[in-house]
Amino acid sequence: MRKIALFPFGLLVLMIVLAFAGVGNSPWHATPPAPRQFKWAGAWQPTRKSAADGITQLDTKIGTFITLPDKKALANVIFNVQHKFPGATPWATWAVGDLSQATPAYTNLPHATHEEWLSYMDRLGVKIYLEIFPFKPNAKKGLAASNISTMINTWLTRFKHHACVAGLGIELEYWGKASDSAAAAWDAQIKAHNPAYRLMLRHYDPGHMPPNYRGKGDLIFVDDASEGTMEELNKGFAAWANRFAPTACAFQLGYPADEDGMNGSNELGWWKLKDPIREWGQSILTQVKDANQELGFIWVTALSGKTYHQQWDLTKGAKLPLPNK
Repeated sequence: MRKIALFPFGLLVLMIVLAFAGVGNSPWHATPPAPRQFKWAGAWQPTRKSAADGITQLDTKIGTFITLPDKKALANVIFNVQHKFPGATPWATWAVGDLSQATPAYTNLPHATHEEWLSYMDRLGVKIYLEIFPFKPNAKKGLAASNISTMINTWLTRFKHHACVAGLGIELEYWGKASDSAAAAWDAQIKAHNPAYRLMLRHYDPGHMPPNYRGKGDLIFVDDASEGTMEELNKGFAAWANRFAPTACAFQLGYPADEDGMNGSNELGWWKLKDPIREWGQSILTQVKDANQELGFIWVTALSGKTYHQQWDLTKGAKLPLPNK
């Protein structure tokens, strides 16, 4: 009787000892979940420069688009971001077309410059998503609605010979919500140019993404929320990724408006972080639930206009890969 009574107790002791020794599948030594990673990391072309100190007026606070001096300056911006997330593929969203109606407005690169810079990205192994900005009709200015189908064909026909081009993005801020039928049509049109191309849709409101259409499962939904505290923005970024999982999601962040506080105070904002790109990215990753979800990181501000943050200059100093011939 004594042996029978003692056996379960002895077995329990043995299991505890083995667990603390790392043997078996004990909950004391459960394998930690794999850390979340960014599949892509890079920047936005065109990049922005932030406004001066203490600005609160939003149209000024959001900074200005800047045309960088040359293709290497842009490569530095992309790789200064990518290097913060080892293993991530370098990428960029690449605005094409007329941005005169955007806020802030921008005079885009001439065709020859697009060609030269995209050829350089071919050689560096950067993945590029051409990005169009369609607009609703504007009766006051006598402007008709953009024809998205024409825009897609125009820019992919012009630049699809570049190996770096991986797909096309559509900025929805000036257009409106993407219906399932519209997203399906855009996706099919893009894939008619190259079946491997992916459709990227960008907005800060998840309600602007197509409700149900996910195509071949290769869509990318980009959240470009700004104008809040990092805690508020991170909560929204994580909710975006978790809502749309397993669909690939990306976060476009590091806007000039968030460099300091919305009240213009330099006591707040991403500039206060020791390593803003890495720290901000990691703080989002910890809140994403699906370890297999493809995630992207797109940084906006390349130069600071703040007197107290003049060292922020992503246009130089990156270790660039040797270009392929």
